[in-house]
Amino acid sequence: MPKVVEPNRAGPPGRDRLLSRFAREWLLPQWKWFLLGATFAAITAICAGGYSQITALATDWLKDGDNRIFTVAPMVIMALVLIRAPAMYWQTQANNRGVQNAIVKLQEKLFARLIDGDFARLQSKATGEYVSQFANDMILVREAALRVASSLAKSTLTIGAAVIYMLTTDWLLTVLLLIVYPIAFVPVVRLGARVRNSSRMAQEQAGALTAVLNEAFQGARTVKAFSLEAYQKSRAHRGFLERARLYMKVLRAKALADPFLEIVGGVALAGLFAFAGWRALTNDISVGEVLGVIVAIGVASPEIRALGTLNALLNEALAAAARIYAVIDEPQHVGDKPDAVAMGRAQGSVQFDQVRFGYGAGEDVLKGLSLTAEPGQTVAIVGPSGAGKSTVFSLLLRLYEARAGAVRIDRQDVRDVTLASLRANIAFVSQDAFLFDTTIRENISLGRTGATEEQVQAAAKAAACDFIDRLPGGWNAPAGEGGRNLSGGQRQRIALARALVSEAPVLLLDEATSALDSESESRIQQALAALAGQRTIIVVAHRLATVRRADRLFVVEDGATVEAGSHDELLAKGAVYARMVQHQLT
Repeated sequence: MPKVVEPNRAGPPGRDRLLSRFAREWLLPQWKWFLLGATFAAITAICAGGYSQITALATDWLKDGDNRIFTVAPMVIMALVLIRAPAMYWQTQANNRGVQNAIVKLQEKLFARLIDGDFARLQSKATGEYVSQFANDMILVREAALRVASSLAKSTLTIGAAVIYMLTTDWLLTVLLLIVYPIAFVPVVRLGARVRNSSRMAQEQAGALTAVLNEAFQGARTVKAFSLEAYQKSRAHRGFLERARLYMKVLRAKALADPFLEIVGGVALAGLFAFAGWRALTNDISVGEVLGVIVAIGVASPEIRALGTLNALLNEALAAAARIYAVIDEPQHVGDKPDAVAMGRAQGSVQFDQVRFGYGAGEDVLKGLSLTAEPGQTVAIVGPSGAGKSTVFSLLLRLYEARAGAVRIDRQDVRDVTLASLRANIAFVSQDAFLFDTTIRENISLGRTGATEEQVQAAAKAAACDFIDRLPGGWNAPAGEGGRNLSGGQRQRIALARALVSEAPVLLLDEATSALDSESESRIQQALAALAGQRTIIVVAHRLATVRRADRLFVVEDGATVEAGSHDELLAKGAVYARMVQHQLT
């Protein structure tokens, strides 16, 4: 059986587990940058404490008529400014570098998990949902990580410096403030939980909205042809409204944090003046010390508020992180067995032995299908739509796993060999003929690492790609996203050239000439005929004229092989294949 990564059965990770895991896996490896940032944060905190100290001294010097108010005080303040400002800059730069490095690693992990993972998972969701995780979820995680890295050390150390100064100045006043301020964080923490729940729903809806927009743009031809502009605008309008509604829930919860902190700050300041004024009148502390405490509170208050708003931002990011980890932790069902061996270059025999398969939990599409292709043979699979013809290719490539039976190449079960070595022996051309947004030359050469210019051009010639020289830019012309700069027939010929340059011993063609004119198709048929005996070619086609020269045809109905033989043999039988030919002729 293939390697299976067991799912996490402990349920969705909680806040503390998510924080711990994210910090351990992504932030901790960047500890040198964060240590550098914390060092500069400590310098800014010390300077902030210095402001309170020099303010207290300067006030008393002013009251006593001491000349140091004109000489020492300005020099100390300027020195503190000149030290603190660069420290703030380099603290931000160091933390930003650490966070960006961590996010790049997380993005690479998420992308690798998707691109290396099960094909079924990629097919199970709209592309927009996965794109949304990179476009939306990653932004939330990054912004929260930047705020945590920049604010946590700086705010904590600055508040600590202010508290130390206040304790050494008047411990009783400090204790009073320390009792009042923490009360504000009880509702702030509760608001954070609301933000996390609302944010999770908003992020999920953002993925759905991205899917709707992608669909509208990618299906623009159909939209225009059927005058569906109003329909698409209506769908987008509903998505925009729902996005705004959910995001407003997040913003409302986040917006409540500042008013809570403002109220508590105002109460604390009013109490400070009342209590500190009374202690100054009774000569327990000097006027300068009172002013120094006020400056310390003024320095610490923005940092306290930053920590309070950070909680809401952090919970929003945790909802995004949970979605990202849900993808990273999802079990993989198709993979290399621990004892999988690398397949060398195959001879090219292909066998399906009583194979059963169905998508998901649905009914079986293949119901005991059997067929065989010998090395160098050209084999065609024909039958009505939905009979399971294209599914044969998906199982041969191990995009999915058979439920029963065996798929073999050179008598080796495809589950017993490594995926990389299996797919190195197979070249595939699908009906949709997907091309990458790069040059024509590179699209062809992607079929074979290290392919020479002569090999690329030979493959293009065999695939009837003589149109390339007439394109603006020729071989360096961009294919466009999905090959949109080319016609359907041109895309199919480029995709076929990409398969031919691979020189894989097994060539799979799934309606690979459906978009071609008769002349181009004839030329490609001649090129494929020249490969006879050199490669095993398996063709799926609806146009029976394209497969009549195949060495052997397999007629598939309802997921099973019902007839097998050459074109002439099957016609002579006068059964299923003969009726299919007659139907197409008429």
